[in-house]
Amino acid sequence: MVSEDGKLDLIWNLSLVCPWDCEICCVDAAYVGNENGEGVIKTGFLTDKTTVTKDGRASVFNQAARALQEKKAELDLEHKLKVLDNLSGRTVKINFSGGDPLVVDENIEVIRKFSRRFGQEYTEVSTTGAGLAKSNPADLGAVIGKLKFSYDAARGLYNPNRPRGYNNSNLHRASQYGKEGVFTVAETPLSIRNTDDEAIELIYENLHRAGIDTVLLMRLFPVGRGLQRKTEIPTKEQYRSAIQKYRELESRLGTPKLRVQCALKYLDQTDGENPCDLFRESFAITPKGIFITSAWALGRNGEPLDDAFVLGDLTQDHVDTILATPKAQTYRERMNDNFGHCKIFSYFNSQKQDPLERIFDKADPLYRGK
Repeated sequence: MVSEDGKLDLIWNLSLVCPWDCEICCVDAAYVGNENGEGVIKTGFLTDKTTVTKDGRASVFNQAARALQEKKAELDLEHKLKVLDNLSGRTVKINFSGGDPLVVDENIEVIRKFSRRFGQEYTEVSTTGAGLAKSNPADLGAVIGKLKFSYDAARGLYNPNRPRGYNNSNLHRASQYGKEGVFTVAETPLSIRNTDDEAIELIYENLHRAGIDTVLLMRLFPVGRGLQRKTEIPTKEQYRSAIQKYRELESRLGTPKLRVQCALKYLDQTDGENPCDLFRESFAITPKGIFITSAWALGRNGEPLDDAFVLGDLTQDHVDTILATPKAQTYRERMNDNFGHCKIFSYFNSQKQDPLERIFDKADPLYRGK
């Protein structure tokens, strides 16, 4: 509990820069690539395009990060390190995410400094095959405790949610790190594209052969660019069936070990601790250093869905100061108002007018009536 032992579990979207343009990107990352010999940045649901003038000395990803920093769309190195200072005095675990944090060189420095200050066991990275290709397994493995990557479709199965090569690249590179002793976690958002038995068997067997340690089954959130792909969200029956199929495969093959995301746990958990860990354990930091109550509370360009999810600015204030505010106290007091319901889905589906009231409403359609 935040209020008892001071521990914080954070996802920090360290940069918007990403070499992939996934249709369901939950943070609406800035796609960066090359078109007609020019570097390009696509933001705002990939509809706003700007060019990057190449100087021949820096990668297109580093140049794109500088361009976004100049626009105040994300933090520069100085302010990223200021965020670390404002987390001091706490036991903090951070999953450094993006975009792809590893394609921007200065982010490696931030991750290393965090690991030295807070501990390797509290340092995690969510990246893609492109980011892993720029790093060395031995070097990165000496800094992080876990490597996380997305994998939600096997080769040969139609999945319009991801660009060609995305999943295969992620799995191939992550397996190389796993062979070097890095603990690997495949994050698998369930959609209507991958909840049938054939898709599940291919995904799980590929992860098994690649030596991946854990697979995390995740709910598909209508956030980021996913706001435009709500029809990809499975039904309750599809979620239940998919989870059961993964459990059968784990029982038969043994690995990877299965974990179910908090937003899906209430399907078969009705007592004990609230499976929704928003505020109780989990927080997030946006590319601008804004401290929010959920990593899924993001819309266009990685901005918070609503001010109701915003607790403060970690470039300006220490986390202790932020967690002492009246809004933080409200979250602390109301965490169990909608026990088991995912507060993001409650926010989207509640009929109440006040955004904060929607967050704590029993309005998650997956658990309606519970």
